[in-house]
Order: sequence, then structure tokens, then C-alpha cells
Amino acid sequence: MTEANLSDEVERLVRPCVLLGRTPAPGGVAAIWGGPGVVPSPSTPARHWLSIDCRFLPAGLGPASGVLSIYTFHGGRERGAAVHDSRAVLPPVADGALYARPARSLPPPDTLPGTETADYVRTWQAVCPLYTGEAAAVLGGWHFPWPDDDWEELRERPLLVWTLEESEPWVEVWGDGPGFQIIPRIT
Repeated sequence: MTEANLSDEVERLVRPCVLLGRTPAPGGVAAIWGGPGVVPSPSTPARHWLSIDCRFLPAGLGPASGVLSIYTFHGGRERGAAVHDSRAVLPPVADGALYARPARSLPPPDTLPGTETADYVRTWQAVCPLYTGEAAAVLGGWHFPWPDDDWEELRERPLLVWTLEESEPWVEVWGDGPGFQIIPRIT
């Protein structure tokens, strides 16, 4: 694959994402980190990670309105739940407020032949939120190639949320038909 073809293919595979950070931005509060969840947990005890105003999800991902609250539960293997309420709203001011900034998510180097080059790996790492430290969480975009060996099976599923702050675990929320799947990642 030529460098021009590789560049075209990477551009074709770019996915929209939204970085959630602490710097106030137009549009108001997009999510709330920690504290009590906006939508109650289905089980206790639970750790609330994030409540998201669904209007900030990239187009076509997940619910278009309401709030999605993300929890993990302990007991044996860590697991969790994402709970949606289409009528819920985030408070306009809150401790743990996060604000949205639209971004682009480049495909990880393992995505296609030719992207394993050192130049592309550096380019990808320069914008991947896990390496940049500029976001508490990401809405949408590409998932990270964890050593769990499930990258390929998740490739075509919609990644709704990926938490970065206060990790490990990193918590992923996947759209799964009418429900959600939570995958806590521990390396």
C-alpha cells in the first residue's frame, strides 16, 4: 500500500468522537463524572462513573435524548450496567461537570495493513486520548486494542463510552441492540 493509499484509507476509517473534559465549552454540561448517578443504579453497591447527556453522543450512536448513567459493581469479576432514562436531564451546574469537544478518532495501528509503521503509530498516539491525557472520557470513536483479544469481534459494534480518568479499570460501554454491554478493562 502506498503512502497516499494508506492516508486515503485512514481518512475513510476515521470515526467521529467527543472528548469529555473539564474545560467549560459551548453547549453546557455534557456529562457528570462520579458522585451519585443521575439515573439510579439497578444494583447496590455500585460505583457511578459517569452520567452523559445523550445529545452529545456522535450521530447514530445510542439514544438521542435523555441521560445514560454508567456503573460498575464488585463481586468476583468486576461487571457493570449502563442505565438510560429518556426523560432525565443533567443539572446545569454540578461537581464533576464535563464538557464536550468534537474530535476525530483515528483507527488503531492494527486496523489495516500498513498502519503498523512507526510514523503511523506516532500519529495515532498523538491523538489517542489514552496517550494525550486531555479527556476524562470519550464518546464514540475507535476502541483501544487491549490485550484481551476481542478487538476484531468488537470492531463493527458501536462504542458509546470509554472512561479514561481514575482508571484502571477503563470502562467501555457498547451499544448492544436494545441494551448495553459494559466491559471493564484491567491490564
